[in-house]
Amino acid sequence: MFHPSSEVFLPIAILTIVFTAGTIIPISITWLQQRTKTKAIEVLKTYAERGQDPPTSVLEAVNRISWPFPPGAPPPKPMRDQSRGEHLSHVAGSVVIAVGSAIVLWWQTSDPHPRLEWLLITAIFTTVFFSASAAARLVAALTADDGKR
Repeated sequence: MFHPSSEVFLPIAILTIVFTAGTIIPISITWLQQRTKTKAIEVLKTYAERGQDPPTSVLEAVNRISWPFPPGAPPPKPMRDQSRGEHLSHVAGSVVIAVGSAIVLWWQTSDPHPRLEWLLITAIFTTVFFSASAAARLVAALTADDGKR
């Protein structure tokens, strides 16, 4: 059976930091963007409550928040919805990777003296990540609207 040792602590710490940073950074960016847009709306509400039109400089600043492209730039192409088949192809890939890392995990845990602890830790994280990814894509595939195609 696997017994954690000090040799295993460093890979666990590194993977934990990487996965945590990979989660916290996008969440923080989204939260900061939402907070900025909320403050811009509050400024516009202040002018509306007073019954005044906001100055041009305020409108330009608010427009820059909601339209980050240079003035006169064409709008970006809207993203199209993915079809059920496209979602299911991602599910298949994620399942293959999750099963493969689960096999590596089983192989390492069945060894009474595992020599590659870093591989065991990586297999745990990979199995969990790709299993969750497959589940999310499966939900998206089940709720995809293919009536448009």
